[in-house]
Amino acid sequence: MKKSLLALAVIAVAASANAATVYDKDGTKLTIDGRVQSVFYSGNHTGKNAGENDSTIRNSSRFGIGGKTQITDWVAGFGYSQWDTTDGGSNNNFNVRDQFVGADFGDFGKLQAGRYRDSVYYVENITDHYEDAADNLSGNFNGARRGGQLAYTYDNYGFHAQLGVQTAQDKAKVFSNKHKVFAVASDSFAVDSGVNGALGYTFDDVVFGPLSIRVGYGYIKGQEDKDAVGHGDYSFDKFKHAAAGIQWGNLSSGLFLGGLYDYAKIEGLTTTGVFTDTEAKIKGFELIGGYAFDNGVSFLIGYESAKYESDDLLENDVKVKRIPVFVNYKINPNFNIWTEAGFNAGSDHEITRAGAASTAVNKNVDKTVFSIGARYTF
Repeated sequence: MKKSLLALAVIAVAASANAATVYDKDGTKLTIDGRVQSVFYSGNHTGKNAGENDSTIRNSSRFGIGGKTQITDWVAGFGYSQWDTTDGGSNNNFNVRDQFVGADFGDFGKLQAGRYRDSVYYVENITDHYEDAADNLSGNFNGARRGGQLAYTYDNYGFHAQLGVQTAQDKAKVFSNKHKVFAVASDSFAVDSGVNGALGYTFDDVVFGPLSIRVGYGYIKGQEDKDAVGHGDYSFDKFKHAAAGIQWGNLSSGLFLGGLYDYAKIEGLTTTGVFTDTEAKIKGFELIGGYAFDNGVSFLIGYESAKYESDDLLENDVKVKRIPVFVNYKINPNFNIWTEAGFNAGSDHEITRAGAASTAVNKNVDKTVFSIGARYTF
């Protein structure tokens, strides 16, 4: 039975090679997983640097706990929760990442409810393998999780199918403004409802590895303006997100190639309580290629081209074009070190808004960024 990356995530830490089983008896298993890392960032890493443009070292950690229990011969219950922490010096920097509960029906699929990435991430995962210098498209929408979701996933005989439902949520992450191109100060939105889905098929071995073709679509309806007041910094009418991609090879061994096309549009974007009506779009593609050697060394290089369009941009659009490069050394299953760089490949240098002076794009769009890190995973 084939397992996609998303299906593996659905059964939580049981699927992680580094998860530690702390209890396994009479059909019930309890596992823990986590990581601790330290990363040096160059000054051009917007949002990562200290002060205005100073290079810095940042620490972070992650901890998860999950369980699975056999209820009957044909169904098992599972649950998982994971948290991120940072070195911000405050006990408030302890945030939930994934959190869900569900039922595993074996060959007949899985049902889960809670907080996680929606179905479209099955497609975006094709290029989401860097640390901080990439994902100009895939990092805008499903990089952050949303609560209030219900999803069914079937993954068998090479086929992958997922159908998800989004219920009402306050202050949910929907349409990220990763490079501050749009006049949106946060990613806190008032969500009413939504639906999402993904389909894919993986051919076992084509020349040098498995070949996977994937498509996904998501639709979210925003809360009405009067209902949204106090439940998010922004309200909206509709959000549409479509993606298609192809992946060839294996990240852990030999040659790996991938491509992603991503499109997202939000309509009726409004600052809560101030009735404007803005439309914004992000569209483009990401390419990725790399090779993993038997000694634990692997590298990735890519090309990303994203176009940001909005009613409030005088020139109507801002183009972001970047080349990310990533080199990783997996010393053993628990410890790895990496270095990463991102280069400007023709991005626009300024953002011009109607009725406002031009402003420079973020430095991590226009300049070269560099980082080096070490991570211990358990």
